[in-house]
Amino acid sequence: MFRIISTIFILVLNLYASDKNINVQLRWKHQFQFAGYYMALEKGFYKEAGFNVSLLEGGEDINVVQQVLSKKADFGVSNSSLIIDYLNGLDVVMLGAIFQHSPNILLTKKEYKSPIDLVTGGKIALMGGDQDVELKAMFLQEGINLSKINFVPKEKHLEDLLENKVIAINAYSSNEPFLLSKKGVEFNILEPRTYGLDFYGDTLFSSRTLCEEDHEKVSAFRQATFKGWEYALTNIDETVDVILSNYNTQNKSKEHLLYEAQVLKKLINPDFIQIGHSNPGRWNHIVENYRRFGLVSLTKPLDDFFYVETKEVNLTWFYFYFFISGLIIFVIGAIAYYIHRINKKLSKSEKRHKILFQNSASAGIVWKKGFILTDWNEQATRLFGWSANEVLGKNFMDFLIPAFDKSNVINNLNSITNNHSLYIFTNSNLLKDNNLITCEWHNTLLHKCEDTGDFEVVSLAIDITQRKQEEEALKQQANYDSLTNLPNRHFFKNILEKTYALHKRNNSIFGLAFIDLDGFKGINDTYGHHAGDVLLKELSMRFQSVLRQEDTVARLGGDEFAVIFNMKTIDDDYINIIDRILDNSSKPVLYSNDTMLQVSASIGVSFYYSKNKIEINELINQADKAMYEAKRLGKNRFCIYDLR
Repeated sequence: MFRIISTIFILVLNLYASDKNINVQLRWKHQFQFAGYYMALEKGFYKEAGFNVSLLEGGEDINVVQQVLSKKADFGVSNSSLIIDYLNGLDVVMLGAIFQHSPNILLTKKEYKSPIDLVTGGKIALMGGDQDVELKAMFLQEGINLSKINFVPKEKHLEDLLENKVIAINAYSSNEPFLLSKKGVEFNILEPRTYGLDFYGDTLFSSRTLCEEDHEKVSAFRQATFKGWEYALTNIDETVDVILSNYNTQNKSKEHLLYEAQVLKKLINPDFIQIGHSNPGRWNHIVENYRRFGLVSLTKPLDDFFYVETKEVNLTWFYFYFFISGLIIFVIGAIAYYIHRINKKLSKSEKRHKILFQNSASAGIVWKKGFILTDWNEQATRLFGWSANEVLGKNFMDFLIPAFDKSNVINNLNSITNNHSLYIFTNSNLLKDNNLITCEWHNTLLHKCEDTGDFEVVSLAIDITQRKQEEEALKQQANYDSLTNLPNRHFFKNILEKTYALHKRNNSIFGLAFIDLDGFKGINDTYGHHAGDVLLKELSMRFQSVLRQEDTVARLGGDEFAVIFNMKTIDDDYINIIDRILDNSSKPVLYSNDTMLQVSASIGVSFYYSKNKIEINELINQADKAMYEAKRLGKNRFCIYDLR
């Protein structure tokens, strides 16, 4: 029996331990590209979450997606091609985009400065599979037929370029340019973003099965990883030393790792974009590019591709606060009810007055017809400032209730005498020093004479000013951008859904505009992020000033904004609104005594109206596509998606 119990105990322990052991499959060999995972391990973030994490080094022969789906790894690091696996029916979920922009570039000999120059120049070495689609897409964007390009598999990679066996190779902006610069070799970089192809870089993913079976585990690992990335990008020198000591399988120099860190930090952009953030509109744009290559043919919603965090904000303290408040309200309600019961048995006796009313923990008043005060306890004096001698016999509407709230309070109090019931409501109250507070009032009708209409009401007050302020602060934090005070992405989504539902019900029209600032990155790189903040705040105020009261502008993140504008007909002068936004975007912003900051904007516009009746996701997708088209056509302009 003891042996059986011991065996079961060991099996339970092993099962528990296996649940805490996590394997993460990296997509390449150790380098700063995976710094966040190293530091989450090194600084104990994974351990704090209860995990024992092993980082599996990648390589040319390792298929990261298959490692995860075969359960050899719990999580993996892929790139934008993960969306192809999803559309092909594989059980993958994107947990967050680490790199907001792909580091994948085409590295060429110095004489080749554009895709057109490479058409008849020689061989171009790329990786196999789907990994370099964004590089091939550059040629399509320039109107070049891919059959005219001599693509070959990469062999010795950088050596082939140095030995003139190829004229261009796929590369990482954080790696090969450093190596060539150290060798004194001149080169050119062709970057997909320059040609309107803005793909995500490294993305953290897992299986849909794991997310459904153990959402808490996935959530905890995801948050610990993002915390590791935040630490790594804030403490680059320390992170590089950790890589040199524990993960430097490629024998990179410290100088090389520092170079890699600075390049990747710009691509991640942690100062303005939250680690792991991704835009569904951009993913749809990426899918369209893959579809151009015939890599995906299936069409299905991307909703299941994105991980949904069910607990974005820890509100434990908030719930605890409201539990305590609820308990207090219950106690006060019980006291008020008790007063009501004993009042049936006792008239206006001194016993009831002394025991219950005067010793109540709440500010209490008793009043009769005409809002005339007949009693006032010590807590009311402490809260409001007036003594009983100053207020008894007076109409408390004259000094206790501010003018703007009188009508509301009178209606509420009249309902008490009409319904003969306990009534709870909240209103503003004046103090003796003319300050305002917010109170929650619990009112009970003590007795009413049907013949004369005389009555008395006991009203107990709780000061909830701080609670209301905390509620407003929490609401502000959850719904508004902290820098510009505009609605944030989450709140904007709610506004858009309500606008969409209203116009769909009324068979009316509204417009959606996506705004992306041109040249904003250069402002940050040249003058620093403080300058970028100044610019964003000023442009936010300008956007609000040119829009109408019925329009809405929001900051989605980074230098991305969105506008909802309502229209009566399809022929309304919406172009005037867009032109004013463009004009205000391009006007210089004063930063310091002799420094002016200037950017422009690319705007994409889509419309919902009676003839198209598109779904909300398609409306968003159209505006996003139109914005990228404005970028492609030269920026500082707007494009409209299929107005008619």
